[in-house]
Amino acid sequence: MYEFHKLKIKNIEQETKDAVVWTLDVPEQEKEIFKWKAGQHLTFKYDFNGEELRRSYSILSPTDGDELKVLIKKVDQGRFSEPAQTQYQIGQTVEVMPPIGNFILSPENNSNYVLIAAGSGITPILSMVYEVLNQSNSHVNLYYGNGTVEGTLLKKQLTDLKDKFADRLSVSYFLSREPIDIDLYSGRIDADKINKIYQKELKDLNISGYYLCGPGEMITSVSTALKENGVDTRSIHSEFFLSEDQVIRDSSEKASSTDSGVSVTIDGVTSRYDIKQGDEKTLLDAALDNGINMPYSCKAGVCATCRCKLVEGEVEMIENYSLEDWELEQNYILSCQSIPKTDKIVIDYDS
Repeated sequence: MYEFHKLKIKNIEQETKDAVVWTLDVPEQEKEIFKWKAGQHLTFKYDFNGEELRRSYSILSPTDGDELKVLIKKVDQGRFSEPAQTQYQIGQTVEVMPPIGNFILSPENNSNYVLIAAGSGITPILSMVYEVLNQSNSHVNLYYGNGTVEGTLLKKQLTDLKDKFADRLSVSYFLSREPIDIDLYSGRIDADKINKIYQKELKDLNISGYYLCGPGEMITSVSTALKENGVDTRSIHSEFFLSEDQVIRDSSEKASSTDSGVSVTIDGVTSRYDIKQGDEKTLLDAALDNGINMPYSCKAGVCATCRCKLVEGEVEMIENYSLEDWELEQNYILSCQSIPKTDKIVIDYDS
Protein backbone atom coordinates (compact mmCIF):
# COMPACT_ATOMS: atom_id res chain seq x y z
CA MET A 1 0.00 0.00 0.00
CA TYR A 2 2.78 2.45 0.86
CA GLU A 3 5.23 1.44 -1.87
CA PHE A 4 6.09 3.77 -4.71
CA HIS A 5 5.23 2.80 -8.27
CA LYS A 6 6.68 4.10 -11.50
CA LEU A 7 4.02 5.75 -13.64
CA LYS A 8 4.38 7.63 -16.89
CA ILE A 9 3.03 11.11 -17.46
CA LYS A 10 0.35 10.54 -20.09
CA ASN A 11 -0.53 14.18 -20.70
CA ILE A 12 0.30 17.70 -19.47
CA GLU A 13 -2.25 20.50 -19.78
CA GLN A 14 -1.62 24.17 -19.01
CA GLU A 15 -4.38 25.09 -16.53
CA THR A 16 -3.32 28.70 -15.86
CA LYS A 17 -0.05 30.53 -16.47
CA ASP A 18 1.38 29.04 -13.26
CA ALA A 19 -0.40 25.69 -12.96
CA VAL A 20 -0.44 22.43 -14.92
CA VAL A 21 -2.58 19.32 -14.82
CA TRP A 22 -0.78 16.00 -15.11
CA THR A 23 -2.60 12.90 -16.34
CA LEU A 24 -0.84 9.75 -15.17
CA ASP A 25 -0.81 6.50 -17.13
CA VAL A 26 -1.72 3.66 -14.76
CA PRO A 27 -0.93 0.18 -16.16
CA GLU A 28 -3.86 -2.23 -16.26
CA GLN A 29 -2.27 -4.49 -13.62
CA GLU A 30 -2.01 -1.57 -11.17
CA LYS A 31 -5.44 0.02 -11.68
CA GLU A 32 -6.87 -1.70 -8.59
CA ILE A 33 -4.29 -0.29 -6.18
CA PHE A 34 -4.61 3.17 -7.75
CA LYS A 35 -8.36 3.39 -7.20
CA TRP A 36 -9.15 6.50 -5.20
CA LYS A 37 -11.84 8.04 -3.08
CA ALA A 38 -13.04 11.59 -3.68
CA GLY A 39 -10.67 13.91 -1.79
CA GLN A 40 -7.60 11.67 -1.63
CA HIS A 41 -4.12 12.62 -2.80
CA LEU A 42 -0.99 11.15 -4.41
CA THR A 43 2.51 11.42 -2.98
CA PHE A 44 5.38 11.89 -5.45
CA LYS A 45 8.97 10.99 -4.61
CA TYR A 46 11.89 12.56 -6.44
CA ASP A 47 15.59 13.29 -6.15
CA PHE A 48 16.74 16.86 -5.71
CA ASN A 49 20.53 17.12 -5.87
CA GLY A 50 20.89 13.82 -4.03
CA GLU A 51 18.18 14.54 -1.45
CA GLU A 52 14.98 12.50 -1.46
CA LEU A 53 11.97 14.80 -1.37
CA ARG A 54 8.23 14.07 -1.35
CA ARG A 55 5.27 16.17 -2.36
CA SER A 56 1.53 15.48 -2.19
CA TYR A 57 -1.07 16.61 -4.72
CA SER A 58 -4.80 15.96 -4.56
CA ILE A 59 -6.59 13.99 -7.26
CA LEU A 60 -9.09 16.11 -9.18
CA SER A 61 -10.66 13.33 -11.29
CA PRO A 62 -14.08 11.72 -10.78
CA THR A 63 -13.79 8.30 -9.15
CA ASP A 64 -15.79 6.64 -11.91
CA GLY A 65 -13.46 7.95 -14.63
CA ASP A 66 -10.48 6.28 -16.27
CA GLU A 67 -8.01 9.15 -15.93
CA LEU A 68 -5.90 9.92 -12.88
CA LYS A 69 -5.18 13.65 -12.77
CA VAL A 70 -3.45 16.01 -10.36
CA LEU A 71 -3.00 19.77 -10.49
CA ILE A 72 0.42 21.22 -9.69
CA LYS A 73 0.56 24.95 -9.04
CA LYS A 74 3.87 26.75 -9.30
CA VAL A 75 5.36 28.02 -6.06
CA ASP A 76 8.31 30.44 -6.15
CA GLN A 77 11.50 28.42 -5.74
CA GLY A 78 9.42 25.25 -5.38
CA ARG A 79 11.83 22.40 -5.88
CA PHE A 80 9.16 20.23 -7.48
CA SER A 81 6.39 22.59 -8.57
CA GLU A 82 8.63 24.84 -10.68
CA PRO A 83 10.20 22.08 -12.80
CA ALA A 84 6.77 20.40 -13.03
CA GLN A 85 5.64 23.35 -15.16
CA THR A 86 8.28 23.08 -17.90
CA GLN A 87 10.94 20.42 -17.29
CA TYR A 88 8.80 17.29 -16.97
CA GLN A 89 7.64 15.90 -20.30
CA ILE A 90 4.91 13.59 -21.58
CA GLY A 91 6.20 10.03 -21.40
CA GLN A 92 8.53 10.75 -18.49
CA THR A 93 8.38 8.36 -15.52
CA VAL A 94 7.63 9.56 -11.99
CA GLU A 95 7.48 7.65 -8.68
CA VAL A 96 4.06 7.73 -7.08
CA MET A 97 2.50 6.25 -3.93
CA PRO A 98 -1.07 4.91 -4.33
CA PRO A 99 -3.93 7.19 -3.24
CA ILE A 100 -4.19 7.95 0.46
CA GLY A 101 -6.00 10.37 2.77
CA ASN A 102 -9.06 10.60 5.01
CA PHE A 103 -10.44 13.91 3.75
CA ILE A 104 -13.05 12.08 1.69
CA LEU A 105 -16.70 12.40 0.78
CA SER A 106 -19.07 9.47 0.26
CA PRO A 107 -22.40 11.13 -0.57
CA GLU A 108 -25.87 10.20 0.59
CA ASN A 109 -29.00 10.71 -1.49
CA ASN A 110 -31.60 13.43 -0.93
CA SER A 111 -29.28 15.81 0.83
CA ASN A 112 -27.06 18.86 0.42
CA TYR A 113 -23.31 19.32 0.67
CA VAL A 114 -21.51 22.60 1.28
CA LEU A 115 -18.00 22.76 -0.18
CA ILE A 116 -15.72 25.73 0.52
CA ALA A 117 -12.36 26.16 -1.22
CA ALA A 118 -9.69 28.78 -1.77
CA GLY A 119 -7.00 28.66 -4.45
CA SER A 120 -5.42 25.25 -4.89
CA GLY A 121 -7.82 23.91 -2.28
CA ILE A 122 -10.28 23.44 -5.14
CA THR A 123 -8.44 20.30 -6.30
CA PRO A 124 -9.83 17.72 -3.83
CA ILE A 125 -13.07 19.71 -3.66
CA LEU A 126 -13.63 19.28 -7.42
CA SER A 127 -13.33 15.52 -7.03
CA MET A 128 -15.98 15.75 -4.29
CA VAL A 129 -18.25 17.80 -6.55
CA TYR A 130 -18.00 15.05 -9.18
CA GLU A 131 -18.74 12.44 -6.53
CA VAL A 132 -21.92 14.06 -5.25
CA LEU A 133 -23.26 14.82 -8.72
CA ASN A 134 -22.33 11.48 -10.30
CA GLN A 135 -22.98 9.10 -7.41
CA SER A 136 -26.09 10.58 -5.75
CA ASN A 137 -29.07 12.82 -6.38
CA SER A 138 -27.92 15.38 -3.81
CA HIS A 139 -27.17 19.08 -4.27
CA VAL A 140 -23.86 20.95 -3.96
CA ASN A 141 -23.32 24.52 -2.80
CA LEU A 142 -19.74 25.45 -3.71
CA TYR A 143 -18.09 28.64 -2.42
CA TYR A 144 -14.76 29.24 -4.12
CA GLY A 145 -12.25 32.03 -3.47
CA ASN A 146 -9.41 33.23 -5.72
CA GLY A 147 -7.35 36.34 -6.32
CA THR A 148 -8.32 36.99 -9.94
CA VAL A 149 -10.53 35.56 -12.67
CA GLU A 150 -7.47 34.65 -14.75
CA GLY A 151 -5.93 32.75 -11.84
CA THR A 152 -9.08 30.78 -11.01
CA LEU A 153 -8.15 27.12 -11.17
CA LEU A 154 -10.36 24.47 -12.82
CA LYS A 155 -13.00 27.03 -13.83
CA LYS A 156 -13.77 25.29 -17.13
CA GLN A 157 -14.49 21.99 -15.37
CA LEU A 158 -16.82 23.75 -12.95
CA THR A 159 -18.57 25.59 -15.78
CA ASP A 160 -19.13 22.32 -17.64
CA LEU A 161 -20.57 20.73 -14.49
CA LYS A 162 -22.79 23.75 -13.91
CA ASP A 163 -24.15 23.41 -17.46
CA LYS A 164 -24.81 19.69 -16.98
CA PHE A 165 -26.21 19.84 -13.44
CA ALA A 166 -27.80 23.29 -13.36
CA ASP A 167 -30.46 22.25 -10.86
CA ARG A 168 -28.05 20.51 -8.45
CA LEU A 169 -24.88 22.61 -8.48
CA SER A 170 -24.61 26.16 -7.18
CA VAL A 171 -21.22 27.89 -7.54
CA SER A 172 -20.32 31.22 -5.91
CA TYR A 173 -16.98 32.82 -6.81
CA PHE A 174 -15.09 35.23 -4.54
CA LEU A 175 -12.26 37.49 -5.79
CA SER A 176 -9.77 39.21 -3.49
CA ARG A 177 -7.62 41.13 -6.02
CA GLU A 178 -10.17 42.24 -8.61
CA PRO A 179 -13.23 44.46 -8.25
CA ILE A 180 -16.60 42.74 -8.13
CA ASP A 181 -20.05 44.32 -8.04
CA ILE A 182 -21.51 42.33 -5.16
CA ASP A 183 -19.86 43.16 -1.81
CA LEU A 184 -20.46 39.67 -0.41
CA TYR A 185 -18.22 38.13 -3.06
CA SER A 186 -15.49 40.78 -2.89
CA GLY A 187 -12.46 39.75 -0.83
CA ARG A 188 -11.45 36.53 0.85
CA ILE A 189 -13.86 34.00 2.28
CA ASP A 190 -14.02 34.75 6.01
CA ALA A 191 -16.24 34.35 9.07
CA ASP A 192 -18.35 37.43 8.29
CA LYS A 193 -19.14 36.21 4.77
CA ILE A 194 -19.96 32.71 6.00
CA ASN A 195 -22.29 34.11 8.67
CA LYS A 196 -24.23 36.01 6.00
CA ILE A 197 -24.27 33.06 3.61
CA TYR A 198 -25.42 30.66 6.31
CA GLN A 199 -28.34 32.87 7.33
CA LYS A 200 -29.34 33.62 3.75
CA GLU A 201 -28.76 30.31 1.97
CA LEU A 202 -27.94 27.40 4.25
CA LYS A 203 -29.76 27.42 7.57
CA ASP A 204 -32.94 25.80 6.25
CA LEU A 205 -31.24 23.11 4.17
CA ASN A 206 -30.72 19.46 5.11
CA ILE A 207 -26.91 19.52 4.99
CA SER A 208 -25.01 16.25 5.41
CA GLY A 209 -21.56 17.76 5.52
CA TYR A 210 -19.34 20.80 5.15
CA TYR A 211 -15.99 20.24 3.41
CA LEU A 212 -13.31 22.95 3.59
CA CYS A 213 -9.95 23.13 1.85
CA GLY A 214 -7.62 26.12 1.74
CA PRO A 215 -5.21 28.13 3.88
CA GLY A 216 -5.30 27.51 7.61
CA GLU A 217 -6.61 30.99 8.43
CA MET A 218 -9.62 30.48 6.18
CA ILE A 219 -10.41 27.06 7.58
CA THR A 220 -10.15 28.26 11.17
CA SER A 221 -12.39 31.29 10.65
CA VAL A 222 -14.97 29.43 8.56
CA SER A 223 -15.12 26.48 10.97
CA THR A 224 -15.61 28.86 13.91
CA ALA A 225 -18.39 30.71 12.09
CA LEU A 226 -20.20 27.47 11.25
CA LYS A 227 -20.00 26.26 14.84
CA GLU A 228 -21.30 29.60 16.13
CA ASN A 229 -24.28 29.14 13.83
CA GLY A 230 -25.05 25.80 15.48
CA VAL A 231 -23.45 23.44 12.96
CA ASP A 232 -22.43 20.14 14.55
CA THR A 233 -18.63 19.86 14.68
CA ARG A 234 -18.86 16.28 13.43
CA SER A 235 -20.24 17.47 10.11
CA ILE A 236 -17.34 19.87 9.44
CA HIS A 237 -14.39 18.30 7.59
CA SER A 238 -11.29 20.14 6.50
CA GLU A 239 -7.90 19.82 4.88
CA PHE A 240 -5.30 22.55 5.18
CA PHE A 241 -3.63 23.68 2.01
CA LEU A 242 0.15 23.59 2.43
CA SER A 243 2.35 25.35 -0.09
CA GLU A 244 5.46 23.50 -1.20
CA ASP A 245 8.37 23.82 1.26
CA GLN A 246 6.09 25.65 3.72
CA VAL A 247 6.68 24.69 7.35
CA ILE A 248 3.94 25.54 9.82
CA ARG A 249 5.20 23.85 12.94
CA ASP A 250 7.85 25.16 15.31
CA SER A 251 11.20 23.98 14.00
CA SER A 252 12.42 23.24 17.53
CA GLU A 253 10.92 19.83 18.17
CA LYS A 254 10.37 18.64 21.70
CA ALA A 255 12.79 16.06 23.01
CA SER A 256 11.86 12.59 24.17
CA SER A 257 11.63 12.45 27.96
CA THR A 258 12.42 8.73 28.19
CA ASP A 259 14.21 5.88 26.45
CA SER A 260 11.58 4.26 24.27
CA GLY A 261 11.36 1.09 22.21
CA VAL A 262 9.08 1.47 19.21
CA SER A 263 7.34 -1.30 17.25
CA VAL A 264 5.72 -0.40 13.94
CA THR A 265 3.62 -2.60 11.65
CA ILE A 266 3.35 -1.69 7.97
CA ASP A 267 1.77 -3.97 5.37
CA GLY A 268 1.91 -6.88 7.79
CA VAL A 269 5.61 -6.49 8.60
CA THR A 270 6.68 -5.42 12.12
CA SER A 271 9.94 -3.54 12.70
CA ARG A 272 11.53 -2.24 15.90
CA TYR A 273 13.78 0.69 16.75
CA ASP A 274 14.78 2.83 19.74
CA ILE A 275 14.51 6.49 20.64
CA LYS A 276 16.82 7.71 23.40
CA GLN A 277 15.94 10.20 26.10
CA GLY A 278 16.79 13.68 24.90
CA ASP A 279 16.49 12.82 21.21
CA GLU A 280 14.75 15.63 19.31
CA LYS A 281 13.19 13.16 16.91
CA THR A 282 9.63 12.27 16.06
CA LEU A 283 8.57 8.64 15.63
CA LEU A 284 8.86 9.13 11.88
CA ASP A 285 12.29 10.77 11.85
CA ALA A 286 13.76 8.14 14.18
CA ALA A 287 12.34 5.35 12.01
CA LEU A 288 13.83 6.85 8.86
CA ASP A 289 17.20 7.21 10.62
CA ASN A 290 17.01 3.48 11.35
CA GLY A 291 16.29 2.57 7.74
CA ILE A 292 12.59 1.83 8.29
CA ASN A 293 10.53 3.08 5.36
CA MET A 294 7.49 4.60 7.05
CA PRO A 295 5.09 6.55 4.80
CA TYR A 296 5.20 10.35 4.89
CA SER A 297 5.02 13.42 2.72
CA CYS A 298 4.71 16.93 4.22
CA LYS A 299 6.23 16.27 7.69
CA ALA A 300 4.13 19.19 8.94
CA GLY A 301 1.03 17.47 10.30
CA VAL A 302 -1.11 18.47 7.33
CA CYS A 303 -1.38 15.71 4.72
CA ALA A 304 -1.99 12.72 7.08
CA THR A 305 0.12 10.42 4.91
CA CYS A 306 1.88 9.31 8.11
CA ARG A 307 -1.38 8.60 10.00
CA CYS A 308 -1.22 5.43 12.08
CA LYS A 309 -2.89 3.91 15.12
CA LEU A 310 -1.28 4.07 18.55
CA VAL A 311 -1.84 0.54 19.86
CA GLU A 312 0.21 0.85 23.05
CA GLY A 313 1.99 3.64 24.91
CA GLU A 314 1.60 7.39 25.00
CA VAL A 315 2.88 10.16 22.72
CA GLU A 316 2.71 13.92 22.50
CA MET A 317 1.83 15.43 19.12
CA ILE A 318 3.58 18.70 18.32
CA GLU A 319 0.94 19.78 15.80
CA ASN A 320 -2.19 18.31 14.26
CA TYR A 321 -3.79 19.94 11.23
CA SER A 322 -5.39 16.85 9.68
CA LEU A 323 -6.82 14.39 12.21
CA GLU A 324 -10.44 14.87 13.20
CA ASP A 325 -11.84 14.38 16.68
CA TRP A 326 -13.16 10.88 15.97
CA GLU A 327 -9.70 9.80 14.81
CA LEU A 328 -8.06 11.14 17.95
CA GLU A 329 -10.69 9.36 20.07
CA GLN A 330 -9.75 6.10 18.35
CA ASN A 331 -6.02 6.67 19.08
CA TYR A 332 -4.87 7.66 15.61
CA ILE A 333 -1.75 9.81 15.54
CA LEU A 334 0.59 11.48 13.07
CA SER A 335 4.01 9.86 13.30
CA CYS A 336 5.69 12.95 11.83
CA GLN A 337 4.50 14.97 14.85
CA SER A 338 4.65 12.40 17.66
CA ILE A 339 7.21 12.32 20.48
CA PRO A 340 7.22 9.25 22.80
CA LYS A 341 6.23 9.73 26.44
CA THR A 342 6.46 6.08 27.56
CA ASP A 343 9.18 3.46 27.34
CA LYS A 344 7.18 1.29 24.95
CA ILE A 345 5.35 2.48 21.84
CA VAL A 346 3.42 0.27 19.42
CA ILE A 347 2.01 1.80 16.24
CA ASP A 348 0.14 0.18 13.36
CA TYR A 349 -0.33 1.55 9.84
CA ASP A 350 -2.59 -1.34 8.84
CA SER A 351 -5.43 -0.56 11.28
